Amino acid sequence: MMGRIFVRRALILVIDGWGAGFLGCYGNSWLDTPALDQWACQSVLFEQCLSECPDPLQLYPHLLDGSHPLGIDSPDGPLGVLAEADIPVHLLSDDPRLAQLRETTRLTSVETFPEVADMAAETAEETTLARFAGVLLDWLEEPAREEVIWAHARGMQGPWDAPYSYRESFADEEDPAPPSLVQPPFERENREFDSDHVLGITQAYAGQITVLDMLLGELLATIEELPIDEQPLVVLTSTGGYPLGLHGQIGREEESPVRLYSDTLHVPLLIRQPGAKEGLTRLQGLAQLGDILPTVVRSFGLELPCSENLDLLHVRLAESREWVLSGLGNQRCFRTTHWSLRYHLPDEETPLEDLDLEQIVTELFVKPDDRWEINNIADRCKNIAEIGLKAALAIELAYRRDEPYPELPEELSSPVE
Repeated sequence: MMGRIFVRRALILVIDGWGAGFLGCYGNSWLDTPALDQWACQSVLFEQCLSECPDPLQLYPHLLDGSHPLGIDSPDGPLGVLAEADIPVHLLSDDPRLAQLRETTRLTSVETFPEVADMAAETAEETTLARFAGVLLDWLEEPAREEVIWAHARGMQGPWDAPYSYRESFADEEDPAPPSLVQPPFERENREFDSDHVLGITQAYAGQITVLDMLLGELLATIEELPIDEQPLVVLTSTGGYPLGLHGQIGREEESPVRLYSDTLHVPLLIRQPGAKEGLTRLQGLAQLGDILPTVVRSFGLELPCSENLDLLHVRLAESREWVLSGLGNQRCFRTTHWSLRYHLPDEETPLEDLDLEQIVTELFVKPDDRWEINNIADRCKNIAEIGLKAALAIELAYRRDEPYPELPEELSSPVE
């Protein structure tokens, strides 16, 4: 990466339920996202960013203190570094659940918006996402001062209130009418869903993405009008995607943990620097959400204690991280450059070192070829699955004990033959 510039303020915009698979700059060819494509032209885009945990209530305390959700807290993390430098970090959200972060983190302030009735909007300007974007546009017009705004929108986990005509625009004449639902759907099956049913829900989801893209366009236009020294560093990302029929699941719900496949864990990550510095840069290595705040800290010219998280604008990513381990409940997904291993712990009480590995069923997928993790080859590559499981458990044990991480076995660093 080129020599960096330092910033005066930063905006971290997190859109929940926003998966990488529905964006043109990540290879989607049927849903136009022109504003996001323009963001990509002005940003550093990370092709393979993975969420360590799609539940923001479990994820955020660890993102903020620099630890991993499967590990122990870290009191000297990035939030502490910013606090010592008198740089406030404010959380804004339309998710009332995040109000509890006032008590569990060192955030300077936590502001959750008043709840409003979830109903379909007549225009895009009346949607929940538009109201959220309006707050950010107002912030951009304020005099620039040193601060970080962490803006978390429920996004696709919030009301699907885009005008009905938006979802209709994705339906062909012979298609059934898209559903008129406003509440995000949640369904689980042990078989394939009806294709017309999935199509309608996908069209409704696409309508929400269209509104989001329009609002991101307004946000970018406002930033471009600012003097370069007043432009914030902007991070666009998500805590997790939104399953739309693959692997027997539609949607996410707090009471029923989502199944950890790539449609949930692979999230967009774009970082726009002031003046669109290093725009049109695409990086292929593995990134994780825990890298975001260390990157912001370094962009203020501050130093961080050593940690596994990376300054994404100041490393050779492909050479700096060999794995990402994600977890939710007793589910795990262990991702390397060439493999994705999915498994369940039998329970959350048995010590990892006492587990009977033969009782753990694994799924193994080739990366990056099997983007949606459809072809499970664990039975054909039993050696890789076994080595991967042992490595993942050893890494999680290191997280829990705050010990050095083991080296990744050579077999997991090599592509499938």
